Amino acid sequence: PINGYGVSKVIDSGHSNFKKGDLVWGLTRWKEYSIVNAPESLFKIEHTDVPLSYYTGILASGAVGQLVGQFAKLLGCYVIGSAGTKEKVDLLENKFGFDGAVNYKEEQDLEATLKRLA
Repeated sequence: PINGYGVSKVIDSGHSNFKKGDLVWGLTRWKEYSIVNAPESLFKIEHTDVPLSYYTGILASGAVGQLVGQFAKLLGCYVIGSAGTKEKVDLLENKFGFDGAVNYKEEQDLEATLKRLA
């Protein structure tokens, strides 16, 4: 599995700081489901006036995100990226071979968008 920073949803938890349904960000494994034995690497996303895109917006269209996405494709992963402009979305899909990409500035419902792209 690939390790990296991401946003995840808690499915079940034995830790007092996290409960089912919580959104967290931090160092995770990039796969559909994973068990996290080091909860100190995760931070609960509190419901504030900050959009969820602030936690995901830096993940794909920068140099590191482009490289990680391409490595993930080489390893056989299905890759969805996020970017802040239509041009960067096109770049991720058409030049770097991502399976899908989303403009996080235009999408209102990240969960529905990810379901549509996956």
